[in-house]
Amino acid sequence: MNIPESDIVPRSSVLVGFSGETKNTLGGIKIPIYIEGLHSYQKFCVVDCLSCCNVILCRPWIHDMKAVPSTYHQCVKLPSPWGVVKIESDQQEAKNCYTSSMKPASRPREQ
Repeated sequence: MNIPESDIVPRSSVLVGFSGETKNTLGGIKIPIYIEGLHSYQKFCVVDCLSCCNVILCRPWIHDMKAVPSTYHQCVKLPSPWGVVKIESDQQEAKNCYTSSMKPASRPREQ
């Protein structure tokens, strides 16, 4: 994302996956988010691993934005000064992200 590592605020916390695996975070970062004319800064946890998720939305963001997520419809709707904004999923992008996270990381050859 071309974000300097110096912008990451070091803070380790444990994330637990759906299957029970754990991963420590490297820290957190606040980055600007732009959605259909709405600007906000949101905090993200930074992990050093491939992920099958593009992003995980948390309750504070959903609440702050007055958003309504629908897993069934694969979208999020939120109010804006211009009406309701609908953020739709990109199934191909999600598939590519998931596929790349399942590939084993290439390691340099030992000589």
